[in-house]
Amino acid sequence: MNKLKKLLVTFILLIQMNSSFGANVGEDTTFSSDATAQQIVTADDVDIIITNNSSITRTGQKAIKNSDAETTGTTLTIHSGSAVTSTGNNTISTEGGDFTITNSGTIQALGNSGSNSKTINLSGSDGVSITNNSGGIITSPGHTILGSSGSGADNTTIENSGQITSINTSSSSSAIIVADNDTGTTITNNSGGEITSKGSKATIVLGVSSTLTNSGTIKNNKSVDNNSIQLKGNNNTITLKDSGVVVGVIKAKDGTTGNTLKLNHGVGKSYYYNTSGDFTLQDLDGNQVVNGSAGSVGQGGSEILDEVLGRKSLNLRQSLSRYKNAEENLGKVRSWGEINFSSFKKKQNNQNLSLGLNSADLSINLMYPNQDKDLILSLGNGNQKFTKDHNIHRYSIHSGFLFKDNPILNKFGDESFILGGINLKTSEREILTNTRSSGKLSIGDNYETYDLLAGTKINNDFLMPNIGATVGLSYTPSHNESHYYGWDNKVVSNLSVYLDDSYKLNLGKNYQINLGWIVDVRKMVLGKDQDYEINGTAANYSQDVDTTQEVTLATNLGFDKKISDNHFFKFNIDSTISTQELTSFSGNFAYKFAF
Repeated sequence: MNKLKKLLVTFILLIQMNSSFGANVGEDTTFSSDATAQQIVTADDVDIIITNNSSITRTGQKAIKNSDAETTGTTLTIHSGSAVTSTGNNTISTEGGDFTITNSGTIQALGNSGSNSKTINLSGSDGVSITNNSGGIITSPGHTILGSSGSGADNTTIENSGQITSINTSSSSSAIIVADNDTGTTITNNSGGEITSKGSKATIVLGVSSTLTNSGTIKNNKSVDNNSIQLKGNNNTITLKDSGVVVGVIKAKDGTTGNTLKLNHGVGKSYYYNTSGDFTLQDLDGNQVVNGSAGSVGQGGSEILDEVLGRKSLNLRQSLSRYKNAEENLGKVRSWGEINFSSFKKKQNNQNLSLGLNSADLSINLMYPNQDKDLILSLGNGNQKFTKDHNIHRYSIHSGFLFKDNPILNKFGDESFILGGINLKTSEREILTNTRSSGKLSIGDNYETYDLLAGTKINNDFLMPNIGATVGLSYTPSHNESHYYGWDNKVVSNLSVYLDDSYKLNLGKNYQINLGWIVDVRKMVLGKDQDYEINGTAANYSQDVDTTQEVTLATNLGFDKKISDNHFFKFNIDSTISTQELTSFSGNFAYKFAF
C-alpha cells in the first residue's frame, strides 16, 4: 500500500513539474483560468485567447513562444483584465512568421533591466502584427518590444492606443527598438496612445524604410535633451499629426539619407521641434515650415491685419451714419454716444491658408460738435480667437474729426473724416514642441498696431445711393514672442470704394424705423508680405491674393425714439457677410442729449 501511495505521489509531482515547465499548444485554445506553464505553439495557424481576468504567469522566460522558426500564423488575443507575465527577460517570443498579438490587458516582463530584458522579442520574425488597444499595457524594465539585428525582424506592424513603456531609469532601454538593418517597420500611435521610456536611449528606434505616425504621445521621460525618436537607417518617414505630442529630440543618424519628417497638425497650428541630422521637411497642411530644426507659426495675427482695418473703416462709417440720423432729429449742438456689441465668425479656408476666427468686440463711440468739425472719440475692447490655439486681446483708442462744412474738403465730397489711434495687443499662443516635458508650450507677446483712416462721401438724392471712398493705413512695429518667434515691422494699406443708402419710416411724432445697406469693395494695396524668424532662422510669408481683397454687404435695422427735445434714444442691429467667408452681427445702443 505504501508503495502505491509513493507511486501516486510521484505521478502527481511529474504532472505538476511538466505543467510548470511547458505545455504544447497544437490547436485553438482559450484560457479562462490562470496557468503557470510555458505555452509552446507546435502547429501553424493556432489561436490563443486569454479571457475571464485570467493570466499566464511564467517563472522564467518565454511565457508564450513558437516551437521553432518554422511555426507561423499564431494569433494571441488578451482580453481586458487578463495578462501574460514572465519573471525572466522575455515574455513572448514571436520567432517564426505572421505572429499576431491583440492586447487589451497586460503583457509584462519582470526580469532584470538592461538590453537583454524584453517583453516581446521580435528576433527571427517576419510580418509580426501587434495591436495594443485602449487600456492595454505592454511594459518592461528594459526594452519593451525588441527586434534583433542578428536574426532580423522585418515588416513589423505596431498599432498602439494604450501604453507601451520601458520603466527603468538607469538603463539604456527603449520602448520600441528595431535594429539598423530591420526593414519595413510600421508604427501607428493613435490619439490617447502613449509610448514612453525613462532611460537614456531613444524611446523609439527604427531601422530602414520604416514609417512612424503619431497622434498620441511619444515621450522620453529622462530628459528633453535625450532622443525620443532615432532613425538608424535610410528612407524612413515620421508623420506627426493632429494634437499628438513628442518629448525629446528627433534624430536621424549621421550619414543617413532619405529620411522625411512630415507635419500634419492642421492649418495655422504653431510648432517647434528640435531635430538632429538630415531631414526633408514637409507640412502636409500647406503651412510654411522653416528649417533649422522644424518650425512653423500661425500667421493669423499678421494675415488678418488688412481685414481688421477694413472692418474698422466699415464700422466707423456705420456709426457716422447713425450719428447723422440722430443729428437730424435733435439739431447740431448736441453730444452723442453709443455702445456697440459685435461678434463675427470667419470660416477657415485650407486652400489659401486663411484661418478660422471668432471675434467678440465692445466699443464706445462718442461725437461732439465743434464749430465746422465734429470731434470723434472711439474706445474699443475685443478678443480674436483663431482656429489653432492662438488668441489676441485688443484695447484701442482712436480719435479724429468729421468734416461736414469744410470748403476745401467739400470739393471732394459732402462729408469727410479722419481718424487715428493705437491698438494695444496681448497675444497668447500654444505651440507643440519636443523641448518641453509636456510636449506643449504657452507663449505670449505684447505689441502695438497704429491706425490711420480717412474717407470722403458724396450724398445723393433719394433715387441714387451715396458713394464714398476710404483709405486705411496701419503700422505694426517689430516684436518678439516669448519663445522662438520674431516678427519684423509690417505696414498695411487698404483702399475701399462703397455705395450706401438709408430709408426712414415714421411711426408717429416720436418714433422712427431706419433701414440701411452698404456694399463695400476693399483692396489691400500694401503689406502682402510678412518677414519673420523662427529661432533665429529668417523666413517670409506672402498672403494668397484671394485674402487681400473683399466684397462686403452690410445691412442694418434701427429703431429711434425721441424722449424729449433734449434726449434721443436709438437701438440698431447690423449684419454683415463678405467674400472672405465672414459673417457678423452687432447691436448698439445710442443716446444723444443736450450737453
